[in-house]
Parts: sequence; structure tokens; C-alpha cells
Amino acid sequence: MFASGALGVDVLCMAVFLLASLVALCWQKAVWVGHSAGMLASAGLAVAGLFGLLQPQLHKTQAQLMVRSSIHSFTSIVYRTNPLSDFFLLLIGSVGLLVSLYGVGYVREYRQEKGAVSVSLLLAGVLAFLASMASVVLAGDVFTFLVSWESMSILSFFLVMYEHERSEIQRAGFIYVVMTHLGTVFLTVGFFVMAHYAHSYQFSEFSKLDMPTTAKSLVLLMMLVGFGTKAGLIPFHIWLPRAHPVAPSHVSALMSGVMIKTALYGFLMVVFLFFGVGQIPLWWGMVVAAIGVPSAVLGILYALLQHEQKRMLAYSSIENMGLLFMGVGVSMLLFSLHQPDFAAFALLAVLVHSLNHALFKSLSFLSAGSVLASTHTQNLNLLGGLMRKMPWTAVFALIAALSISSMPPLNGFVGEWMLFQSFVMLAIIRASLWVHIVAILLLFALTGTGALVAMAFVRSFGMTFLGMPRSEAVTNAKEVSWTMRIGMGALALACVLLGVYPFWLLRLLEPSIRLLTLVDPVGVSPSIGMNNISWLTMIPAPIHSTIGNFEPLSIVLALLVMALLSLWLFRRYGNRASGKKARTVGPVWSGGMTVDGRMAYTASGYSKPVRIAFQQLFRTSRQLSVTEGDEHFPKRLLYVHRIPPFAETYLYRPLVSALLVAANVIRKVQNGQVQSYMAYLFLTLLFVLFLVR
Repeated sequence: MFASGALGVDVLCMAVFLLASLVALCWQKAVWVGHSAGMLASAGLAVAGLFGLLQPQLHKTQAQLMVRSSIHSFTSIVYRTNPLSDFFLLLIGSVGLLVSLYGVGYVREYRQEKGAVSVSLLLAGVLAFLASMASVVLAGDVFTFLVSWESMSILSFFLVMYEHERSEIQRAGFIYVVMTHLGTVFLTVGFFVMAHYAHSYQFSEFSKLDMPTTAKSLVLLMMLVGFGTKAGLIPFHIWLPRAHPVAPSHVSALMSGVMIKTALYGFLMVVFLFFGVGQIPLWWGMVVAAIGVPSAVLGILYALLQHEQKRMLAYSSIENMGLLFMGVGVSMLLFSLHQPDFAAFALLAVLVHSLNHALFKSLSFLSAGSVLASTHTQNLNLLGGLMRKMPWTAVFALIAALSISSMPPLNGFVGEWMLFQSFVMLAIIRASLWVHIVAILLLFALTGTGALVAMAFVRSFGMTFLGMPRSEAVTNAKEVSWTMRIGMGALALACVLLGVYPFWLLRLLEPSIRLLTLVDPVGVSPSIGMNNISWLTMIPAPIHSTIGNFEPLSIVLALLVMALLSLWLFRRYGNRASGKKARTVGPVWSGGMTVDGRMAYTASGYSKPVRIAFQQLFRTSRQLSVTEGDEHFPKRLLYVHRIPPFAETYLYRPLVSALLVAANVIRKVQNGQVQSYMAYLFLTLLFVLFLVR
């Protein structure tokens, strides 16, 4: 076993995670040791990843240095680093550090309800989960990758099942473990097909693959199913809206913000590193982009109709992964059309948005977890008015909501704006009519999704923090602990900084883009319309708009000046009456009735126009029944509406029904009677004799 440089630091951090996990299991009273070690190891991963991106020349020698303990040519543990893995290590370490800090305060309630032993198990699982995700992106051969992938899946399953006493959590865990193992089957077959042609299980040899196009296409589809299942792409997503909401909130942040990005890492590794960008068939990009479109559109539509905060955020993660795979598909299309510079820009947009999504989605889940910890409910119809009770959490949730909605000058705007530009690139180049139709449809899906995202998070923030309290749970709410606030605050600050000044991130990603695309950012000719500031921050001239000309800092200063001016005007003139400062407080006029929080617009009412507009898609069912009184003089009514899940209703349930029918037929054949088996043998013998006649 040997390692060098940043790779040695990465392996050391994984060892610290595992050692701290064992300490948490064996020494329940020293929970602080596990939390401290988790934050330290996460910081180590982030620093090592950052160092690897800043010093890409080290990979020329370090790529050959592996941590290896070999028993057999296949059963070996091999690690390696490259600029792509360094980027994802930076993502895992940064989010892991802040989520671990948040978890210090979040698990205190679990300690009171479940005891120290249960909290130690939770902490040990989180630490091992972080180690497994790092192991996935560092894996250097097939065995290491699959073992790390399966470990990550099993550990996340146990974390989802933490509150296993509830029946819905048991069902969520069952569906999750079934779907994730189904995806692993496709990954295993795909990797073994590549290993057959590479005559090796080492990823370093996979980059020299000499495979027929048919075999590559088959492997691509297998990888799309395998990684798409973990990414939550529709129709492989059915586990995600169930598993993410029921896990502890800091675990949900790791799963939604980080774990599903490992699927993006794996897919990029296979397509761009193993297959290469030289010969990408046009239909590959169309398939990848096509599977991203329904994930993005249906994901946000279903998010808009959810009553529970964390379930809404889970569907939002499906939407964002759909956007990322749309971007990957566009990059593949541009490579197919011999536009490597534009393709590299599209891939840059994917990496930028993946980091931004990890930050703002983790912040969103932590904010929802704070609301849940304080009110013990995540039902939007029972919340309201929490800004007065939880002002810090409200500010952090507002930043997350604005960032998710792609509002400048926050980081969510940068990634989606770059994705939009890359889609425009596809529309303006000289290509066939079908390519232009695909580009227009992608633009339509992206812009429509953006509008629905803004609507969904205006609804979420407004129903949670604005208005009047709708239940006693809100009345008794209070602000969360300082460790939880610091964890959320750091993520919020990162969202602001990456939006105000995103250029350092774009330049930091130059080695990753160069590795994936073989395009040198420095050597690009300005004749294609690139600005001379930095190739990676620019956009083609025909669009007449560049990221380089976008100055978020100026926008921030302008907004700050406007806010201060508005505050001064309000204080100077807003409270004057009859020449004196006065303030009159009275009840809101409501037609003679006492104002109550239940009179306010509910989350269900807010999203009803969307539900009606897409009722042919949702196939909603409504039921109105009288619970008190009679039909003519009802005292209490119960209104229930249900939205059946699309993929389960029209894909999985018919498939399961067909399997059950086939199983019943096989059961009749396999009846346990010797006479039947003798008849089967006789008929088989006759059939064989007929064939060889």
C-alpha cells in the first residue's frame, strides 16, 4: 500500500472517517470525537481537491501512484486521482464539513428521544457514508469502484432507515434498496464488457479502449440506466422522493447535494474519459438530453404539488439532475457536430451547476431540517409566520430559495445561465433541422422549468415563513442552535460569493475541462468569437452577451444602495402623521370576523392552477365527504385529492402485474408432481430429436 501527494491525503482522510466511525460505535460518550474527526477529514478532502485543481501538473506523476492491496487481479483496491476526481472531492469535502457542523446541533433531539447509542450509530453511519463517497470518486479499477458504490448504497440505506419504526420509512427503504441494486446490476455488466475489451480491470487501461461502436452504444445505455438510477432520473427516480424526505435532515442534505453527484461523476468518466470525445454518435447526445428533459419538467411539476418541504426538495433534486444531464447531452451533441470549444463550454456549465446545486440544495435541506426540528412538522399547510420566530433560518432559506430560482447575483444564476448559453450555441451552429428542433425544445424546457422553480420556491418560502401561524407548532417554535446556524450560514455565504464572483471557480475548473475534452483553454483562437479575458468565462459573439460582461458585484452594490435608500425614506417619511411621528396598531379589517391563520392562502390553493392546467398528466382524484352533520346541513367536510405517481402508475405497476402473472403461470408448471416432470422431460426429448433430425 503506497500513495503520494494529495492522493495520500485523500486516503488518510478516508481512514480518519472510518476510524472515527469505529470510535463512535465503541465509545458512545465521546460523540464529539466523531463530529470533530468528520469535520477535520471533510476539510482535508476539500483542501486536497483544491490543491489538486490548483496544481494539475502533479497528476502527470501522481496518476501512476496507487493505493493497492492485491489478492487477485480483480479483487484489488486501487485509488488514483485526476482533475475530475479532485473537483468532486472538493464538492464532497466542502458540503461534508458544513453538514457535519450542522449535525452537531441537529442530533441533540435524537439523543433525548432515542438515546446515546442510537445517535452513535447515526454518527458512525454518516462518517462511513462520507468515506464511501470519497472512495467512489477515487476508485482506480472496477472492483474498487463497485465495492465503494455498493458500500455507499448500503450505508445510505441504513441512514434512510434510521427511524425505522414508521411503516412509510420501511417502504421507502425497501424501494430504495431494490432500485439501487437494480442500477448496480447494469453498472456491473457495463464495466465487465469494457474490461473484456480493455483486457484489464484498471481504469488507466480503459482510456485505451478499442471497442466496436455497437458495444459502446450498449455500454452507454447500461451506464445511463445504472447511473441514472442513482441520479434519480425519470423513470428510475421512484426511490428518491421517498428516501430523501424520511432520512435525518443532514443526511438528506448529503444524499441530495452530494451522493447523486457521484452518478454524474461516473457517467462523465465513462463517456469522456473511457470512450473519448473523438467519435461520439449524434444519437448518443440526443438520448442523454432526452432523458434529462422529463426529469427536469416533471420533477419540478411534482415538486410544486407537494405539501411536505423535504419531499418538495427531493423532487427539485430530480429536476436539477435532469438539467445536468441535459447539459451533458448538449455537450455530446456539440462534439458530434465537431464543435469542441462549444462542447467544452457546455461541459463547464454542467460542472459549475453541479457544485452550485450541491451548495444551495444542501442549504435548503438544512433549512427545512431546522424548521422540522423546531416545529416537528414539515407540512406547508400547517406552517406560516416563522420569520418572527426563526429570523436566521428564514434568511438562510431565502438565500437558498433565490439561488435555486436562479436569481442574480446568487450562484444558481451562474450555472443555469451558462446552461442556457450552451443550449443557444447548439441552436445557432450550422447543423441539420433535427438538431435545431432539439435545441429549441431544450431551451423551452429550460426556461419553462425555471419559471416553475421560481413559483415552487416562492410558495415554499411564503407558506413557511410569511403570513400568520396556522398551527400551535409554529406558535411554540424557536430558533435553532448556533452550530446549526453556522453550518447554514457558511453555505449561504458560499452561495452569495460564487454568485458575486464566479470567475475563480471557472478558472479552477480548467484542468477538469482539459482532461475531459482535450481542449486547451489557453490555445483557443479568438476567431470563433471568444473574449480575450478568459476562454472559460466567455460565450460566442453571435449571442452579444458574455459572462465576462456580467458584473455581479455591481448589481450587489446597486441593490444595497437601493435597500439603504428605501430604508432611509421609510424612516424619514413613512411613519409621519400630522407632522409628528406616530404609529397606530389595530386589528386587520376582515368583515367582522376574527383574523385567523387558517384564512390565509394554503400551499394546496397556491399550486391548484398548475394542478388544473396539467390535470390530464397528473390524473388527480378528488373526494368530498361529510364527516359531521348530514348531506343538507354539514358541519364538517373532508376534502381529499390524490396525485398518483406517474412512473409507478404507468410503468412499474403494469410491469409488476405482468411479472406476477408470469409467476403464477410458472407456479402451475412447477407443481411438485413427478408425473408432470416426466412429461416435461419426454416433450423436451422429442423436441431435441426433432431439431437434430
